[in-house]
Amino acid sequence: MPVIKKTVAIHPILDEKIRKLWAILIDNGWDATYSTALNWMILCQFLDVSKRGISKETQETLRKFLEDEATINELKSHDYEQQLRELKIQRQQEKYVS
Repeated sequence: MPVIKKTVAIHPILDEKIRKLWAILIDNGWDATYSTALNWMILCQFLDVSKRGISKETQETLRKFLEDEATINELKSHDYEQQLRELKIQRQQEKYVS
């Protein structure tokens, strides 16, 4: 199975939940990583929502998240910083290869 490695900005509250799940998986004998926990969490929610749908309350919470400009801008800022770091590394590697 091909794996796509991405760098993403994670809100601190979500990071805390991912780390708790990671610990639970390890405590239950699974050879888990942060990525394992994150993928498990996303897959679990995706499958659950596909069966049950999204409640009005959850829709409202998600809408409020998207409207929270401060949080969204902070996440975007971290994404842009990481993209610039990756571009810098790529350009440095291209210099040495050329």
